[in-house]
Amino acid sequence: MTADAIPAERPVWVKVAGMKANGRMGDEPETTAAGGETVGSDSGPTTVRAVLRAVQVLRAFTVVEPWATLTEVVARTGLDKATTRRLLVTLIEAGLVVQDRETHRYALSLAMIELSSAVPDNLGLRKAAAPILTDLAREIDGTTFLSIYREHSALCLEKFHHDRSIQVRWWAVGGALPANVGGAPKLLLAFQPLAEIERAIGQGLSRLTPHSITDADTFREELGRIRTQGHVIAVDDVVEGLAAMAAPVRDRDGRVIAAVSLAGLTPHIAGSRAAANLAALLDAARRISQSVG
Repeated sequence: MTADAIPAERPVWVKVAGMKANGRMGDEPETTAAGGETVGSDSGPTTVRAVLRAVQVLRAFTVVEPWATLTEVVARTGLDKATTRRLLVTLIEAGLVVQDRETHRYALSLAMIELSSAVPDNLGLRKAAAPILTDLAREIDGTTFLSIYREHSALCLEKFHHDRSIQVRWWAVGGALPANVGGAPKLLLAFQPLAEIERAIGQGLSRLTPHSITDADTFREELGRIRTQGHVIAVDDVVEGLAAMAAPVRDRDGRVIAAVSLAGLTPHIAGSRAAANLAALLDAARRISQSVG
């Protein structure tokens, strides 16, 4: 058995005796977390360190790198190997993480999608977009998305796929894409305040394919073109062979609050049907904007 393997049939259980209601053991002194917040205090904000560490482990999995070995999770979280192993065992037991028995690599489970669908934030937007994007997916015979801007990336809120087309799997509901690749991420960043654009660029520009824009000045020019034309067509910059189009959803004051996008094989999206696809996308974005405005 390798160091990354966790035998599924032998989960690690830890029984803690003598724990007080506030989460501290016996006469154990209060401890202070980073930022000065007290952990386990009766009078101040109380956090559970194990939960925070479990969240760190969950966030170690990304749309770009959805699978990871124990060693890789340790490197991404900064936690020690023993702690990471125990957390992964617990998350597997909870059904939030899965492990490939052959490679011993880990990934988030489908239960995470179920959890993300229960998030009430942007519920009105999602309800308004669902029937329109379902119809659009059928019309263009492809995959459509609804996304919002979060922390220098685009977060997928909804995804709709027509049965007859090739499904785009590289962006799942709840997943995030870097702001410099793909249609929706670039469009969402283009309409952010200048200070936020510079912060996002300062975080570094991801290179997912040879077509990803990684030069800061070139990327600024691209964002300017997107703002001017009001939409974007992205070709081969997330996955070679796939293209995407994106258009903004605006509130009643004209502010961009989300992006609608469609994706599929490059010839299907950006080839001879490009003009018709773009017209259908812009109409969908307009209708969703009217519904939420």
